Amino acid sequence: MLIAGMFNAIMDTLSFQYDKSIFLKYPKYEQFLNPQKSWLNKYKNNDPTLGPKFFGSMTFLVWTTDLWHLAKTIMVVSIVIGTVFYTPIIVTGYMFWDLLINLGLVYIPFGLSFNLFWDKILKIKK
Repeated sequence: MLIAGMFNAIMDTLSFQYDKSIFLKYPKYEQFLNPQKSWLNKYKNNDPTLGPKFFGSMTFLVWTTDLWHLAKTIMVVSIVIGTVFYTPIIVTGYMFWDLLINLGLVYIPFGLSFNLFWDKILKIKK
């Protein structure tokens, strides 16, 4: 869940504060990083009227075309892996309270890593 939170922060940073992010330090990769441009990477010659750039570039391989989709894929895979390998704990014996405890054990790491990356790591230092 720590990894999922980190990659969710990357997605939101790209979408909502790209102009204040560390990604500006890499102008060479702007076509892959900047969502205002990178969404075109899935199309032949970056032109939506020409169709897909390659087989799967608009569907199951879209994660190869830009950082936003790559981050989303890693986030989703991390959540799935976390779900498969997480074993709920029973603390109180009351379903409601145990559900809340397990929800906290899963969500708190996600929220902590999201906020660390969103607020600190992905922003340009002033």
